[in-house]
Amino acid sequence: MAATSQVSTAAGETVPKFVPHRWLRNGHLQTIVGRYLSCRRVRLPSLYHEVDVGNGDRVAVLESVPKGWQPGEPMALIVHGLAGSARSPYVVRLGHRLRQLGVAVVRMNLRGAGTGFGLARGTYHAGLTDDLRRVVEWMERRHPGSPTALVGFSLGANLVLKLAAEASVTPLDSVDCVLAANPPIDLAECCRQIQRPANRVYDRSFVKQLRRDVVRLHCLFPELGSANLPKSLSLFGFDDAYTAPRNGFADAADYYGKSSSAPLIPAIRLPGLVVHADDDPFIPSGMFLGIKFPPRLALEMIPSGGHLGYVSQSPWMGDHRWLEGRFASWLRDHWSLG
Repeated sequence: MAATSQVSTAAGETVPKFVPHRWLRNGHLQTIVGRYLSCRRVRLPSLYHEVDVGNGDRVAVLESVPKGWQPGEPMALIVHGLAGSARSPYVVRLGHRLRQLGVAVVRMNLRGAGTGFGLARGTYHAGLTDDLRRVVEWMERRHPGSPTALVGFSLGANLVLKLAAEASVTPLDSVDCVLAANPPIDLAECCRQIQRPANRVYDRSFVKQLRRDVVRLHCLFPELGSANLPKSLSLFGFDDAYTAPRNGFADAADYYGKSSSAPLIPAIRLPGLVVHADDDPFIPSGMFLGIKFPPRLALEMIPSGGHLGYVSQSPWMGDHRWLEGRFASWLRDHWSLG
């Protein structure tokens, strides 16, 4: 497990140790400020597409292709986290960096998220890798011969790790590597963590948005019947009352057990990188300790950074957002770009 030391890439660049901004030295501050901190607006031109995921449902994706890019050159599929979308700032920032490196980028809205709302009667969940597989297959048909990186954040990180493991059994020819940031690899443990008193603000925030999305969905598709959601819900309660039964699981425990990527990680054959912060408020770092990571899949455990925060003291690659710089530098080195 790599931790805080500097890493030299094959291109000769040194990846700087992450040093949190002096005003953001705990996980809660990194998480909250990292989410809401305004920064320069990033322009990422894209084309909108809809991809069939079966049973009449579709997902929306945004494709950004660099000028002069040709099929056979690298691509990345970027997957957002819980209550996010393809337009989440961390997704757009990374997409912008990769496009500047000459990588074609597809930003995926998970089922029903973002501009894909109303295209599917179901909702996404942490184990729904079939949708990602359909998008990768669509990318393969559209741009044959291009090596593809699976890149995920938070819930999307669990999904890309799970798909990478599944690809060891049922291959996806184009998938070349996997990168995951703050993955909730043990969903049950994460749920217990987020229910702690210090984390209730996150629990309430997630459930508020999930409830709102479900109400909108059932209004749009009355044939779905009543959502039947209790007035007071935790994230566990939401998954137990809605996510699990609506997706064929017996209950939340069954959903968490079958959707967590932790037991699958040792089967991953792809090269890749997992980045996690030891002070992530609701994804405990201890869950990574008992997992045997494959030799080609590196785990970098950062002492501080919160949940998708990683706001650094000093700028690197143009700004203070260390995480996107780390992923971009890894892919640049992996594909020998620029």
